[in-house]
Amino acid sequence: MPDASDTDVSLVGIDETTAGLRDTPPRRRGRWFRRAGVALLVLVVLLSAFDLLGPRQGDVTAQNGGYTLTVEYPQVTRAGQPAPLHVTVDASMGFGDTVQVRFCDEFFNDLDFQNWYPNPAAETTVPPWIIYEFDPPPTGTTIEISLDARVSPGQFGETDDCQVSVLVEDEPVISTSFTSWRMP
Repeated sequence: MPDASDTDVSLVGIDETTAGLRDTPPRRRGRWFRRAGVALLVLVVLLSAFDLLGPRQGDVTAQNGGYTLTVEYPQVTRAGQPAPLHVTVDASMGFGDTVQVRFCDEFFNDLDFQNWYPNPAAETTVPPWIIYEFDPPPTGTTIEISLDARVSPGQFGETDDCQVSVLVEDEPVISTSFTSWRMP
């Protein structure tokens, strides 16, 4: 056990961790930079708490001439994340032999397709469009079409504007548009 005579009195009051600190108060500019940094961190925490950051789905609906078109789309997504697309078409007068749905082809450039549900009976490309033909539902006046897809890995952030239309005899009878934002 050390006794009191073994302590070095010359080191009392000197601490190597505080030796290089200045004695003057911090400058005004430094204080404002720290305050701005703390405010930025608080903003990010608040945005996260209210679920304003990260992936989310959006939906748009249009009605015209006895048709109702609803599209649920990936409003905000990022590489490698699911990007499901769900289209509902209601035709109060029923469908003909096929249900034609036209999409902008640009939207699909950065997606990895898993599968369409139901699978299209045919597909055609007429730039800048992709037209899918689906068999009409056996009963009822509503068809629901879903695409199981993911955003391709390694994609950089960008926005895609897309239009979806229902065609009758190759002419659009109802259309709606949406914008999808892919974060880096």
